[in-house]
Amino acid sequence: MKPLWFPLTLLLSVSTLMLLYQWDRAEAGSEQVTKSPNLDVSMTVKEDTLQFHYTYDQLKAGIYKLDPPEKATGIVCSHQESSCRITHQKTTEMIIEKEGKVLVDYTMPMPENEVINDWMLVLKKEDRVLQSPFSLTIKDLDERKDPWLVPSAKESDIPMENLRYYKFSSMNESLPLTRKGEASLWKKGNSIVTYEAGTELSAEVQQELQTFLEWTGPILIQLDQSDTKVLDNHMKVEGRDVKELQAEYVVEHLKKVTTEENPWELKVVKDVYTGNSMSMANEVVTSLTEEDLLTWKKRMLQAERTEDLGLFLDESLSDVYGAETTYFQNYEAPTTDHLCYVEKKRVLYHDQMVTDRIVHYHGSSYLSLPEISRVMDYELTEIEQGAVYRLEVPGKEYRFYVDQPTFIVDKERFGMGEELLIMVEDSPYIKWQDFQGLFDINFTTRPK
Repeated sequence: MKPLWFPLTLLLSVSTLMLLYQWDRAEAGSEQVTKSPNLDVSMTVKEDTLQFHYTYDQLKAGIYKLDPPEKATGIVCSHQESSCRITHQKTTEMIIEKEGKVLVDYTMPMPENEVINDWMLVLKKEDRVLQSPFSLTIKDLDERKDPWLVPSAKESDIPMENLRYYKFSSMNESLPLTRKGEASLWKKGNSIVTYEAGTELSAEVQQELQTFLEWTGPILIQLDQSDTKVLDNHMKVEGRDVKELQAEYVVEHLKKVTTEENPWELKVVKDVYTGNSMSMANEVVTSLTEEDLLTWKKRMLQAERTEDLGLFLDESLSDVYGAETTYFQNYEAPTTDHLCYVEKKRVLYHDQMVTDRIVHYHGSSYLSLPEISRVMDYELTEIEQGAVYRLEVPGKEYRFYVDQPTFIVDKERFGMGEELLIMVEDSPYIKWQDFQGLFDINFTTRPK
């Protein structure tokens, strides 16, 4: 056995080394595929014209697709050691014959509002976006004293004769660029908020902005505007209505992730967070606490893709509340629909099952009146379909009215009960707490 041990050990060692070598090569190959070229971007401002200059440290030979900004003109490229040319057919393409450093330039007009949103050049190879963190340099030759604002960390701000020089680093995406102008400034992290000069931000508005900025990346927010509009990383707000901004932000995100065309549910979501009195939105607001509403908002902002927005909203509401609902899926009319949550749990009376589900509505628990009547041997009569019910118990008679605050006892006395009886799926449900108080009956529960 000894003579075989040394060859076997040698074979195992060689195999292990080969396996590690192949694994290292695979990892190196993977990094090569996903690695993007280093990029420096500069913007020169002169006479309301923006000149952009991109420097790619190392691009391989081949054909690249360019997605320039909509208003970009005069796109040219150059190669340090070889030729580089731009073609314009169905798409804009850049053809590089040899690997090396590549420069790309184009110009744009200064927008009238001096907020530059769509400015970034997107480079693609075989339909894969080549993008990595980049530094941005701004050279302002317009002799303006107003500093440039970018929601990113600023490394340099150097005023010189006829020139002001800025440098921003570690940017991962196209962020809005603008001059400060006469507006006042409030910063939170890398995010920037501008507002009318000579005024102050109240503590309430600052707190609302701070909460909102916890959900977003670096953005530019302009308060005291004539309307509210949400763009990528740039938001305008009518006055200082941050609640409207938050609602628009959630709605815009849901628009992006749903495949449906202008779904009606978006208006309900907006009404929930702007406090509009639309009855369907009121049902949501009434059933959730402030903390629940904030949790639901975060849950919606986490959505990535949905083909059925109503189903997603119901599932997210169910997650937040802790019981199931089909409110958006079953929507028919805002004047009659109730936002109910169904909890699957056994309700018992002296160990006899009364029902296997509890309905939650506006924070209260409800039980099926027909199922209670059957178990308790009470006589239930529908006087008017979906509206009036008579319940006969030993020695007494009750007449309940759906969605009414009053009921009648023995045809002569009145009782009061807020939302005592509601309709759920064409069946009457009575408020658990009020029923136990009226009839001195205690129910117990057990997991289903």
